[in-house]
Order: sequence, then C-alpha cells, then structure tokens
Amino acid sequence: MLETLEEYALIAEIISAVAIIISLIFVGVQIKANTKATQASTFHEIAALDINILLNFSSSPELARLITLFRDDPDSLSEEEQIHGFYLFGAEVRHVENLFLQNENKMLSAKNWRSRKALVDGVVLSAGFGALLKHPFSKFFDGSFIEYGRNQRKKHGIKE
Repeated sequence: MLETLEEYALIAEIISAVAIIISLIFVGVQIKANTKATQASTFHEIAALDINILLNFSSSPELARLITLFRDDPDSLSEEEQIHGFYLFGAEVRHVENLFLQNENKMLSAKNWRSRKALVDGVVLSAGFGALLKHPFSKFFDGSFIEYGRNQRKKHGIKE
C-alpha cells in the first residue's frame, strides 16, 4: 500500500511539473502577443503624431513657409521669423528625438525604426538642425540624440 501511495505521489509530481511547464509556455506566448500589440500601438501613436505635426505646420501658409525655410535655410529669415521658425522646428526635432530614443531603448521593432529613420536623418541633416546645434536651447535635447545628429552630419560631410 505504501508503494502504491508513493507511485501516486510520483505520478502527481510529474503531472504538476508538466502543468507548470505548460503554464510557463502559455505565459511566454501571451507575453509575446502582448509585446506585438504594444509595438503596434506605439507605432500607431507615432503615425498619429506625424500626422498631427504635419497638419499643424500646414494650418496656415505662413507656418508652412516658416518651418520649411527654417529647416532648409534659417539665415534667409528675418530675426523675428527665425525665432518663430526655431520653435516650430524645435517641436519637429522633439518628435524625431522621441523616435530616436524609442529605438535606442528597443521600444520600436527594427521594421518600425527603418520606416522612421529617414525622417530622423532628414531632420538632423537639415540646415535648421545646424542652427539648433548652435543655439543654447540645444542643451534641452537628449545628449545621445544630439551626438547622433552630430555624427550623422559628420558622416555626410556637413560642417557645423
């Protein structure tokens, strides 16, 4: 009788070990699915921000002109326009800085980063970013992002 109880105890232990393994596999599958859902949500929010920024910049011909000229040739603007353009461009830089930092912190999938890297690089390679680098407000942006921008500019032969 004691041997039978020991056999039942052993069988129960094996069954419980198998059940634990199955539940861990299930948790792993759930975590993977949740990660994909979170990445999709993050990418959707980024796209919504892209659209919102573009709509705001195009809300008037003057804003569209200022952001475009500041990005391409800030010296072509009057002092007052440069100030306004700087803040508009600063909002765009903050957005691409966020994309950069999300990628650095592995919050974006490689595919999502590839689809946004051209936007980030387009901003950091612009004349407006060069103006931002010379401005005291550049200290309010993340140091690793500013360093990335400087490295990209050097890589493309753009002098500060």
